[in-house]
Amino acid sequence: MALPESAYYVGIDLGSAEHAVCVLIEAGRVKTEFAITHTAIGFADVIRRLAKLGQAEDIPVAIERPDGRLVDQLLEAGHPVVR
Repeated sequence: MALPESAYYVGIDLGSAEHAVCVLIEAGRVKTEFAITHTAIGFADVIRRLAKLGQAEDIPVAIERPDGRLVDQLLEAGHPVVR
């Protein structure tokens, strides 16, 4: 699946207790990097931070797994999720 054209691209590297998030701008440079915990608070944090960048449907997220609570939250927020 090809990523939709976007001003931002997000990658999430899953860990057992913490997940690394990297936001790239269209040119491929890092805009920001941060970590979230594998908790409802951590999931809400990433959704909140990504919402500051624009409309969720315009900000695709690449993640290792096609399922799970974090993926569900991203999809519910409107983000295209690819793996």
